[in-house]
Amino acid sequence: MTPALSPAIPERINRRLSMALVSLSLIFSLVAFTLSVGETGPAATHELAEGSSLRQIQFGSIFLAAIWLAWQHRQWTWMHLKHANPFLIAVVVYCFASMLWSVAPLVSIKRTALLVGLLLIGLATAPPVGDTRLCSRAMMFTITGIAAISAVVALALPNVGVDFQLGGAWRGILWQKNVLGSITGFGVILWLRECLTRDMPLPRCLAGLVLCFFVLVMSKSTTSLIVTVLGCGIYLALRRKYLAGRYTQVVISMALILTVMLLLHFGYVITGHLPTWDDLVGPITGALNKSSDFTGRGEIWKLVLLSVERHPIWGIGYGGFWLGDGSASQYIKDLLAWMPATGHQGYIDILNELGAVGLGLTIAALLWHFYQLGRLAFIDREEAAIHFSLIVLVIVSNFSESQLLADVAFQNIYFFYSSLNVSAILDLHRKGALPAAARGGLAHA
Repeated sequence: MTPALSPAIPERINRRLSMALVSLSLIFSLVAFTLSVGETGPAATHELAEGSSLRQIQFGSIFLAAIWLAWQHRQWTWMHLKHANPFLIAVVVYCFASMLWSVAPLVSIKRTALLVGLLLIGLATAPPVGDTRLCSRAMMFTITGIAAISAVVALALPNVGVDFQLGGAWRGILWQKNVLGSITGFGVILWLRECLTRDMPLPRCLAGLVLCFFVLVMSKSTTSLIVTVLGCGIYLALRRKYLAGRYTQVVISMALILTVMLLLHFGYVITGHLPTWDDLVGPITGALNKSSDFTGRGEIWKLVLLSVERHPIWGIGYGGFWLGDGSASQYIKDLLAWMPATGHQGYIDILNELGAVGLGLTIAALLWHFYQLGRLAFIDREEAAIHFSLIVLVIVSNFSESQLLADVAFQNIYFFYSSLNVSAILDLHRKGALPAAARGGLAHA
C-alpha cells in the first residue's frame, strides 16, 4: 500500500514550499551577499575555514524547513531514501568519515552537513510532494531572475557587475563570470525545453531563452558556451525516439563506439600517433582564442597532483585543502604567487580531498544516475532527455571547473536534486502511484 500525502498540508502549500526551498538554495549558493567589492569582484569577508555566519543562517533556515516538510511526509521521505542512488548516499557518508583523517576535521564536518542538507531538500521536494518538473522549473525561474538582475547591475553599476580585468566579462550579482555563464547555460537548455513542450506561452519562453543566452554570451565564459551548445544538441537528440525496437539503446551505443574507433584509426593512419589532448581541444580553443591548457589551469592541476601523491587512497579530507593562507594549499600560493580558490578541475580536486576511494564512489554515483535515466526514458522520454543533457553539462564542465561535490556549488546542487528526483519518479512508477498531476503541470503555479 502506497502512503498518502499528509492531509494537514494543502497541495498548493507543498508545491510553493518545495519551489521556495529549491529557489532559495540556489540564491544562497550563487548570489554574492557582500558589500565588499574589489578589482577582481566581490570579496569574502570571512575565513574559509570558519565559514560565513550569514551563510550558516541562510542554509540553516532552509534545511530546517526541509526537515519539517520531510517529516510531514515521512513515509514518502523514507521510501524515497531507501530507493535513492546508493552511491550518492555512500559519497556523503564517506565525506563525513573523512573527518577521521582530515587535516581540517571541523571543515569536513561542516561541509558534509551541507551535503546532508541538500539530500534533505531533494527528498522533501521529490514527487509526489512536488511534481516531476517542479525542481527544474524552480531552477529555471530562479536562474532567469538572477540573469535579469545581473544584466541590470552590469549595465547600471559596471564597477560591480563587470570584470574589466577579464575583457569586460559580466559577472552580475554573482562571485565570478564563470558561475554566471554556468547557470545561464542551464537556463538556455531549460527554456529550450519549454519552447518545445509549449506548456507555457511561447513569447514568454522565447524571452527567457534570449535573456539567458544573451547573459551567457556577455559572461564570456568559453567553457559554459561550449557545453551549453553540447547540452542543447544532446537534449534535442534524445527527446524523440528516432529508432524503435527492443535493442535500440544497444544499437546506438555500438554505433557510437564504432564511430569513435574508426576516428581513432584514421587519425593514427594520418598522423602516425594517437590523438593527444592538444590535438583534441586545440582547434576549438584556438578558434576561441584560448590556450589548450584552459588559460593556465594546467599548472594548477600539476601542483594539486603533488598533494594527491601524498595521500592517493583516502585523500586529505573533504573540504580540507583549499582553505586560503596557511592551509594545506599554501605551497601552491608560494609557487604561483597567488592563491586559487579551487583546482579548476573537479575530478582532481575530488581525488585530492577524497582519494581514489572517494573518486570511485563519485563515478559510481554518476553511472548509477545514468542507469536510472535510461530506465526513466521508457517512462517519460522528455524528462529523461532534460536530466541527461544537464548532467552531461555538469560532467564536462568539471574538467575545467570544480563544482561537483563542492558542497553547495550550483552544479553539485543540481546533481543531488536531479538524482533524488529521478529516483523518486522511478519509485512512484514502480508502485503505480505516479498521478497525472505529478507529471509536470506547473504552468499554473
